[in-house]
This record gives sequence, structure tokens and C-alpha cells, in this order.
Amino acid sequence: MTSASPKTRRKFPRIVSSAFEHPADRAALDAVKRIPVIDKLFSKFLELGIEKAFRIQLIGQAIHVTPKQCPKIYKLFKEAADILDMHEPDLFLSSAPSPNAFTFGVERPFIVINSSLVDLLEEDELQAVLGHELGHVKAGHVLYRSIAHILAHLLQQFLALGQVAKLGLAVALADWSRKSELTADRAELLVTQDVDVCLRLHMKLASGSKTVFDQIDHNEFLKQADAYEDLEYSTLNKIHKFMQELWLSHPVPVARAKEIKAWSESKQYKEIIAGRYPTGEPGIELRSCPHCSSKISPSFFFCPDCGKNARI
Repeated sequence: MTSASPKTRRKFPRIVSSAFEHPADRAALDAVKRIPVIDKLFSKFLELGIEKAFRIQLIGQAIHVTPKQCPKIYKLFKEAADILDMHEPDLFLSSAPSPNAFTFGVERPFIVINSSLVDLLEEDELQAVLGHELGHVKAGHVLYRSIAHILAHLLQQFLALGQVAKLGLAVALADWSRKSELTADRAELLVTQDVDVCLRLHMKLASGSKTVFDQIDHNEFLKQADAYEDLEYSTLNKIHKFMQELWLSHPVPVARAKEIKAWSESKQYKEIIAGRYPTGEPGIELRSCPHCSSKISPSFFFCPDCGKNARI
């Protein structure tokens, strides 16, 4: 991780996730919530203590990022959380060769960034990743994303479910997972407030290389996104694309780059940057967090503002 020049970025007091939520995310999540077995999966998730077991593993084997531990990373993290006006969850730095980051948990969500990701990125790009993961927390994605991570293991214990039901549930969760990334990418842009940083990030994740990055051009990468989209001229190509994307947890990098570039030019993004954005969920009767009294969606199991369990 190398330093980037400091910037003064706008903060968004009291912003709610609906301000930047991708429409495909909401539609896909509504479909997932209508699946009856989701409640059983949630109960099983808590019953098995998977979140606690994972947290114990991280405390024993990873670095807990705090103001005194990896303070540069923590500063980027705190700044990103302040921009999105939310409490920062626990952050862990894990030793892993694959450049990745993810958010997990229900009662007390946490974020994990891999060491190879930190080595690959500059500070502003890493902050974009942190903003992306915080976007998942702010949007209330964490429960369903956690279930998606462990679905393959949990489904084996539900003997009453047929193979078709298992497959349908897994496909629905994977589809929503990909679409939820588009919302988190928007949070990423709101934190960086620089679309070039986001494009650099997606190109680095696609190439996996820091040494050749000065030879990569984001305009060519966006042309590659157009070429990927144009592949749908034939039914066979559509089938190939469908099968390759079916089990992906994230959209392909070129598609994400094109989406975030388009949103950076949209009226919605410009209005948010200008300070005009919703501060309440329209059409939803909000409830108060029992700890900090913030108004939150009734579907949230934790409060994005104080980070505590909101269902006690």
C-alpha cells in the first residue's frame, strides 16, 4: 500500500442506503426474502454460532485493525465510515494470497481485508474497498451475504429440502449477491468521490498485478466492457455468459467498471454530491435502534450507526 495525496471529501450526514441503492439490488433481495426457507437458514446460522466461531478464528489468526494497530489503515477506514455517516464495524487484516475483502456476521458484523489486497493497492484504492464493504453494512446486506457464504454447508443439514429447492435457493442468493455488489460499488464511489480511483481499483482486481498497471488504460477497459456486452448477439454466447456468471458472487470486473462509470455521470450521483439526498426510507415505517435511537429499516438485525444488535 502506497500513500495517496490527501483530499477533502464531502460527508453525507444522515444519508440512508436507499439514496445509492441499485434498483436491481432491491428487486433481487425482495425475491430472496420471499423464499420461505430463509428464516430456517437464519435460525440455523445463529444456532451453530458460525459468526462467533469465525470471529474467534480472526482474533487468533489475523490482525485486528485499531487506532493503535495498523493506524494508517484504520484512519482510511474511519474516514470512509464518517463519509457514509455510520459506525465502523470491526476490521481485520488476514494473511491470504488472493486480493479480496468481505463482510460477515449478523449480530456484530465485521470486515476482513486480505494482506495481498493491501499490497496491491494505493491508499485511495484501499479506501475505496473499505467504502465498498461499509456500503454492504449500511445497506443491510450482511445477513444474506453471510448466508450465501455458508449456504453449501448448511443446506446439507436440511434433509427435508429436495435437490431442486437447494439449487433454486443457491441460484437466487448468488443472483442477489452479484446485484448487491452494484450498490456497494456506489458506496465506494461516494467515499472516494473520484471515479478514476474506482476504475483503477477494478482494473487492478482484474489484472492482479501492480507492476504492469502503468500499461493499463481505463478507456480501453471500458471498451472491453462494451465488447463483453456485445457478445450477446447470439443465443450460444448468451448461454456461455449465463453459465459462467451463474455462481459468481460478484459481477465481472468490466461490467462493474461500466456501471460505476455510468453512475458517476448520473443525476442521482450529482445530487448526492451536492448534498441533496434522502435521509429516511420512503414508504417504510422505520423503527428506533434500542441503543442509539437512530431510525433504521425494520429488516435490519443491527444498527449501521452504532453497530449494535438492534433485535434485542
